[in-house]
Formats: sequence, structure tokens, C-alpha cells
Amino acid sequence: MAIELLSPNTGFHAARDALEQATRDPALCTEAHYLLWEICQACGDRDGAMSHLNTAIARNPLRTRLIPDTTPTRTVLALAVPGDFQANLPLGMLLDGSTLLHTLWLADPQAVIRDPRAAIPRDLPSIDCVFVSIAEDRNHAAALRAADLLAAELVVPVINNGQCVAGLSRTGAAMLLADVPGAIVPGQEIHGHAALRTDPPAFPFIVRPVGRHAGDGLCLITDTAGLRAYLANHVQSAEFFNAPFIDYRSRDRMYRKLRVVFVDGVPYPVHLAIHSDWALWYYNARMDLDAWKCEEEERFLSDIRTYVGGRAMSALREIGARVGLDYFGLDCAVLEDGRLLVFEVETGMIVHDRDPADLHPEKKRSAARIFRAVERMIDSRVAEHQSGQLGGRGDPAG
Repeated sequence: MAIELLSPNTGFHAARDALEQATRDPALCTEAHYLLWEICQACGDRDGAMSHLNTAIARNPLRTRLIPDTTPTRTVLALAVPGDFQANLPLGMLLDGSTLLHTLWLADPQAVIRDPRAAIPRDLPSIDCVFVSIAEDRNHAAALRAADLLAAELVVPVINNGQCVAGLSRTGAAMLLADVPGAIVPGQEIHGHAALRTDPPAFPFIVRPVGRHAGDGLCLITDTAGLRAYLANHVQSAEFFNAPFIDYRSRDRMYRKLRVVFVDGVPYPVHLAIHSDWALWYYNARMDLDAWKCEEEERFLSDIRTYVGGRAMSALREIGARVGLDYFGLDCAVLEDGRLLVFEVETGMIVHDRDPADLHPEKKRSAARIFRAVERMIDSRVAEHQSGQLGGRGDPAG
């Protein structure tokens, strides 16, 4: 049983106890440790999760997702780096049981870089393509390089390129997209603790420790007193990203954050979050509490072009072309003048269809469109490769 098939109602702690018992069975031990990596994170025990993952990788770095006794449509090898859920794109949520999914964990990237051919498992079965699922992080630079070298040895189509992913740091993405017509991409700078204290950027600005994600340590700084208090609470952090704060409230004084994923250059809507607070994520927007928010999200999901408008849609197309990856995600907003405000570009953003169909029918349909688009992209790359053509990104759709 994989974590993507579970919900909190199934009892994570009970599952953990059962899997701990399974680690004593040599036939079940490795998969039990992999599942405990997932379960422990759901229980909030990151240290325990990483211990189980490291044990599983040491036993066998190649993991195969079990599927029903059917013939798969395609076979995909994901290249991943050890870490928590945010370290890699969760391909198990994007690809259903029609795809046989193997994951090869790159626990020693330097060894792969020295001899990528030797890093190919002897028991690796036949695969149709490789998917570099490693997300951007300064600590993943070696793993992303190793993934590219290893993928090249396998001589099959490759989805996503590690070098391109590595270029999508907050500073790298800001530079790459700085002059996209119809978009605002705030410049991202890195300051050390002392430099930020003595020579801060102009107020107001957004700050977060380097290496943190999902809002961890994120703060709006509006004056010197606020900066001093923030730094006093983050003495263990050596470096910080900072960017100018742009007020993206709509006319109704609500903030709206859009998540979009690009598949083969084409933008697909994932979700819309609406809240009175600028520090906005889908989980704290509580969209389900207001019918009008749900109705607006459905309009976004069913027709992204109409919702964001022509100016922002053109910017999205240009971003899809400029980033140059087969699959990536984008958090953004649409300003009152129709321009797109870019918050973050990321390859590890989760897309799922867990929302109840009776409450969020359009979210189910939207997720399904993304899943099918990913499958079509993979199948197209494989067909091109088999016909002797080089696999590469398609052009963004109009």
C-alpha cells in the first residue's frame, strides 16, 4: 500500500506499527522501510522517516511501485534524491496504475558522476523513459548533474533536464524570467545574517532562510524593528532570500494565488487560493468554507484563459517556452492591470486528485487533464525515440 492511496482516516500510526513489524520479515523488509519513510512523514517524524529511507536505499536503491496484475501501458524510471516529500516530484501521484513506475535513489551522486554506467542497477528492467524527478535545491546540485549523466547512459527519452532544474533557484528563475512581457518577477537576492541586519533592502520586503520551503520562515518585513525581531528569531540561519513585497490584493481586498503546472510547455490550472492574508497557501485559505470561493476556483480550473486574461496568458506561454522543461510548476497571481506576478518556479509541486468528487468535481477533472497530458507527453517522447527521432520539448499550445 503506497502513501498516495492512504488518507488520515486510515490511521497512520496503526499503519506504522504494522510496518515496523514487517521490517522483521526478510521478504517484506525493504518495501516496509520505504513505506515507513512515507508514513513517518505523515506522522510528523522526519528523522524517523529519513532513517527508514536510508535503510531501504542501502538494501536496494531501486524501488518498484506495485500495480494490479495488468499489463502496463508504459514503464518509467524516476531518478530521485534522498529527502523528504519536497525533495522530489511525487510521480506516484501523477502516474496511475497504467504506468509501471521504478524509482532509482541516487544516494551517492559523486559516485554516479565518476562512473554513471556503473551506477545502473544490474537488475534494472526494460524501461521506456527516464523522468528526472529531483526538485531544485542548492543541496541537490550534484544529484541533478548525476541524474543527467546517468540518464544519458540509458539511451531512452528523458523527461526534464537536471541542468535546467538546477538553474531554477529563486535567484536563477528571477533572472531567467526578468523581462517576460506582461509579467512581474521580483528580483531575489541573498544576504548573510550580518549584511541583512546592517544593510537591508528597501522596506517592505519578503524574507526567508535559504533552503526553507512551503512558507517555513517566510515573513514580511516593514521596518527596522521588525527586521531585528526576525533576525533574533533566526540566529541559526546563515543566509536569507529577500525580495521586494508587491501588494497583489484584488479590488475586493482579497489576495489570490494561482498554481499552474506546465506539461510540454502548456499551462494547466491546479488550484486557486483566496484569503485576506498575503501569506497564502491552499491549506490555510480554507476554500471549502465559502461557496463563492469554490465557485471562483471552478471558473479558474475550467477556463484558465478567460480567468487570467489575455495579458497574463501570453506571459504564461512565454514562461513555459523560456523555462524549457517538460514539466514544472508555477505559483503566481494576476494583478489588477492584468500582469502576471510570479512567486515561484518549482519542479516538485504536487498535483493530486484526492479532493472529494462531490465537493470539488472540477478539481478532479482538472487533475485528470494534467495526468493525461503527462501520459501523452511521455508516450510521444517514446514514440519519437522509437522512430529514430530525438525526444525534446514540444511547442506551447495556443
